[in-house]
Amino acid sequence: MSELSPNVTGEAVASRDHRDALLDQIAPLRGSWVGLLLTGAVLLWLLYLASNFRPPTQPITLSDSNSGSAIRQLLFAGTGMLAVTRLFFSRSLGPVVIMHLPVLGILGLILGSVLWSAEATLTIKRGIIYAFGIITLLVMVHSTDHPARQMMRILVYFCTAAALLSLAFYVALPANITVNPARPGLAGISNHPNTLAPFLSIGLLLSFGMPPQSTMERWLILGSRGILALGLFLTFSVTTWTATLIGCGAYLFFSASNYRRGFLQICILTGIVLVSLIGVDTLKSAFFDATGRDESLSGRDELWNAVWIEAKKDILLGNGYGAFWTEGKGRELVQTWNPRQSHNTYLDILVDLGIIGLIAVLIVFPLRIFLSWTFVSGSPGSRQRNCSAAMLAVVISYMSIYAMSQSFFLRFDAFPFFAICWITLIFTNPDRNHLNYEFSQGN
Repeated sequence: MSELSPNVTGEAVASRDHRDALLDQIAPLRGSWVGLLLTGAVLLWLLYLASNFRPPTQPITLSDSNSGSAIRQLLFAGTGMLAVTRLFFSRSLGPVVIMHLPVLGILGLILGSVLWSAEATLTIKRGIIYAFGIITLLVMVHSTDHPARQMMRILVYFCTAAALLSLAFYVALPANITVNPARPGLAGISNHPNTLAPFLSIGLLLSFGMPPQSTMERWLILGSRGILALGLFLTFSVTTWTATLIGCGAYLFFSASNYRRGFLQICILTGIVLVSLIGVDTLKSAFFDATGRDESLSGRDELWNAVWIEAKKDILLGNGYGAFWTEGKGRELVQTWNPRQSHNTYLDILVDLGIIGLIAVLIVFPLRIFLSWTFVSGSPGSRQRNCSAAMLAVVISYMSIYAMSQSFFLRFDAFPFFAICWITLIFTNPDRNHLNYEFSQGN
């Protein structure tokens, strides 16, 4: 065995030297004015996701048309090309690809699905948008010494601004500008409460772990929480309310000390026992009665059944990324309305990329985040622990409750995936600006 030790040591040194060489090649991405330009482009991207660039005085209208698609493609392509250009001129493209093979493997699966896609043109178009999104976030993560703080500031303050404007318009402007005629609740700058609510919910959850840099910012964060919570309440989005409550519980659990976590575990166990005694069906009926919803989830059970029947036809590889939901597909499936998604993110991944794609997505995103927790969580009570717990809370709440009623995964035109993908890249960041460095003493 002793004869092997020098070889093993030599291989370890060579591996470390190779990794250091890759990190040295990525370093030029940081500290450039292009990073500021890209941040501005990301803010425009978020504004589009929140408002579809609807003018503040334009009433919300009911329409099945895919309005704004040209603007969306131009914005996403422009932002993505800016990121690609930055990678190319900094000579960092190769190292970034090597260091993020799992995430980029999903991109390869998406683009490769054109080979069996039922709608090759749609797959190519939507796959390119996905590529621009993932490349943009990769450059954002590597362009600063503090990627987690940068992400939190951008998302929390943007979501707060969206909430503040929505509330101001709600008070000052006619109801038809801030309330969707087909769905009560605050839509604000968005076209629908279910579009606005995730911004307010995710912004609120992230604000719990956002580290203030001054006393003034601490008060600013507290004010943001109040504005976000008020706006979220007025959306009357029960699904998002539930996801937020789950997220708050997850944040309390993962940010707590071992002693408090033990107490929370006892509370959770007690809750499970109570649910078992009362009965799931009884609680479900009481929940739907209290919220005024029907147990068919507004017809989603019928939709899920119809999509599942279609998914089983190509269960291994699916229909191709973005190829299933063609124009009028929803009305063809359920007749009574025209959905553009299955309202279940896992079902939509299955129908697009099959069981292989679903397993790959679960491994690359939530599984890798949970496996990274031990390495990036920091000590209880620290800023790093609070920050990591807030990000993990978003992932847990939106990949559990919210994902069962809304389809958003692998879609950069959906804010929840935009946020979760950014969080995944921060949690699994192999660069020198990883979470442990970011929150180490003096940083």
